[in-house]
Amino acid sequence: MKKTVVGMTMLAAAVLAPAAQAQSLGERIEIGAFGQFTRMDKAIRIDDAFGVGGRLGMSVYKWLGVEGDIQVASTKASRNPFETITYRPFRGLGTLTIPVTESKKAALVLGAGYTNQVFAGRTTANEYEDAFTGLVGLKICGSGKWGARLDGLMDYDPSPQEQQIDGTSRQLGLRAGVSYALRGACATTVPFDWSLKMDPASATVNAGSDRQFALSAVDMKARPIELRKVQNLTCSSSDPSVATVDNAGKVRAVKYGTATITCRGTVKKLERTASSTVTVPPPAWTLTLSPRSGSAEVGQTISFTAKAVDANNVDLGAITWGSANASIASVSNGTVTCNAAGTTSITASKTAYGSTKSEQASVECTVKPVARLALDQTLFDFDRAIIKKAGNDSLQVVLAALRRIPSLRISIEGHTDWYGSEAYNNKLAKSRAEAVTKQLLRLAGKDAASIKDRIMTSSFGEQCILVRDGQNEQEPPPSPRPRVPAPDRTAQSPNRRVEIWQLNGAGAPTACRSAAERNGRMSFGALQ
Repeated sequence: MKKTVVGMTMLAAAVLAPAAQAQSLGERIEIGAFGQFTRMDKAIRIDDAFGVGGRLGMSVYKWLGVEGDIQVASTKASRNPFETITYRPFRGLGTLTIPVTESKKAALVLGAGYTNQVFAGRTTANEYEDAFTGLVGLKICGSGKWGARLDGLMDYDPSPQEQQIDGTSRQLGLRAGVSYALRGACATTVPFDWSLKMDPASATVNAGSDRQFALSAVDMKARPIELRKVQNLTCSSSDPSVATVDNAGKVRAVKYGTATITCRGTVKKLERTASSTVTVPPPAWTLTLSPRSGSAEVGQTISFTAKAVDANNVDLGAITWGSANASIASVSNGTVTCNAAGTTSITASKTAYGSTKSEQASVECTVKPVARLALDQTLFDFDRAIIKKAGNDSLQVVLAALRRIPSLRISIEGHTDWYGSEAYNNKLAKSRAEAVTKQLLRLAGKDAASIKDRIMTSSFGEQCILVRDGQNEQEPPPSPRPRVPAPDRTAQSPNRRVEIWQLNGAGAPTACRSAAERNGRMSFGALQ
């Protein structure tokens, strides 16, 4: 009985010990039933036996596994007292399953292990024998969980306990049966798969050129598959405007850009795809700007032309324009408008094919000379708006120009120094401008009515200082403003003035005259 327990324990260990590993790998567990004929060694004096049995098997890793079986058969002793014996062996084996067909549905099974032979009812010796066992079998599987087994076995007992035998004994068995997979399938097969490949994975192809991509196919074992066996093999481009492709993988580059080439096909109803990236580089292109320089008077415009074309003389479209100093010259669609006197540059830019190019031209804006007359200390004393008689000759020059040129319009603009309060200076500047206007109309006599509407009057107070000399000069002046010493009053006399300007186009100015306007002035006597 002790040997029975030991044998069953070893069998259970052989079958169940790897269970955790097998289950973690998702392998197969199966059961089976069989009928077996056993040819007994004549030395142990027991008749041959035929019986039935059951089997439990489990795969461990790939083709390695373990299995155990138990058999029950009835036989008789061939010597006195010729008792009836129940032959009941337990086996535990390690197995190696070797596929013998491509589909792996037929496999050779090799096994070796331990057998605890039970001869229940034998009276002449111990009922239990320990033996080594070997197995050679053929396993045939269907498409699912069912299969069949045909096995040949040998049990080798190195020290049988039959009283009249001395040496070893060998029992030979032949069995046939069926199996059913409780987990997994009958055959541990590798499903068919395949892959399609394009070479190279990416390429740069110049516009108008062709490039042949290599197509190849392999199965799951990296064995080549002939392309003629790939059904419905087709290739397409993600952007045919960039690159086209035929079903043999020949690519033609059309224009700048990037396209993905995809080929697909079917083998054994499995569709697979392969892709490559085609980059078509941009053509060379140029940006031209003309003229390269220009000049105009303030208020006038200059036309510039810019164009971007590629190597195929394709116009690349709209140009972006900009000015380095829009306060001097602004630009829109190539038309430059001079806003103030000065020099600046305009830029024509274009972004095409992933790069940006720029061209520049210089622009000079000038001020058309205008007539100007300044009535300063010769007409006004400090803190006074009364015109001195010495200024009448200057006003007569302006009056003569108004009579000579019917279209002439003028602006009379009053100014002060910055001594005194700002409010007071604004009032004083206005009084001075109005005094000059009245004096000019008085000198005009009967012509006053015809020139009155051509005169505009404005004042700027202390905004437009020309001379900044004097010991008390600060900018802005301190508050409260100090008493003005006589030397400073003399130094500041040019600021106490009324200016008469020729008007061109717009009305009287709302800000101080620019340096460019002052530098380009002319006398009223020179007007034609």
